[in-house]
Amino acid sequence: MADQDTRYRLVLLGASRTGKSSIIHMFLNGKFLDTYRETVEDLHYREFSIDDKTIKVDILDTAGNMEFPAMRRLSIATSHAFILVYSVDSMSSFEEIRRIIEQIKQQRTNYGEIPIVVVGNKTDRTVVREVDEQQVRAMLSELGPLHCRFAECTALDRASVIDIFLKLLSLVQLSAARQLSPILRRKVSERLKKKEFDDKTEKGLGRSRSLIRRTSMKKKPTSSNDKHSSGTPDCLIS
Repeated sequence: MADQDTRYRLVLLGASRTGKSSIIHMFLNGKFLDTYRETVEDLHYREFSIDDKTIKVDILDTAGNMEFPAMRRLSIATSHAFILVYSVDSMSSFEEIRRIIEQIKQQRTNYGEIPIVVVGNKTDRTVVREVDEQQVRAMLSELGPLHCRFAECTALDRASVIDIFLKLLSLVQLSAARQLSPILRRKVSERLKKKEFDDKTEKGLGRSRSLIRRTSMKKKPTSSNDKHSSGTPDCLIS
């Protein structure tokens, strides 16, 4: 029913090349987006059914540069929650987070109630890390009070990406939205189990093909081949 529907708008903000699009792509599709394409503004939509409610979520991926200031102001004015993304190997992208938070505080009188998750992406690049957790927490404390959580991730790992959205849901005050947490956990668990199953299956098939090649190179009596063909297969899938 229409009156049972609830709609939320989530906006991702941050400097260019911090991985905002890759985070969204991994969350929605379970795949890493390995080609860079400059974003102007991309809107993604998903629905979650909880009991008799339909939770509708618009996820807005925004431009990382300031060529479109009016679009950024509009996205800040209309969002119910924010994910602010910087790259742990870029101090300048971290400094952009401060500017974005200041802009949110200027535009939104209720900024202290808006769910915000600050995300340090690209933790797979720790060798060239320029921003550590203490710096982030110090900045957030200085800019507070904020309804905010902090997370680090790599868009290569879906479990760490899912954790961002779980942290965001923990900030949302609506119980219906909080119920999405086990749904997301189950979703990532099922994908991880499927990946593990696929990996094991592929390894099993590889061993089977190797055994077949070795067997075909040897000359065996017919009776031995008949015995092998009637026996247990090399790879069992249950």
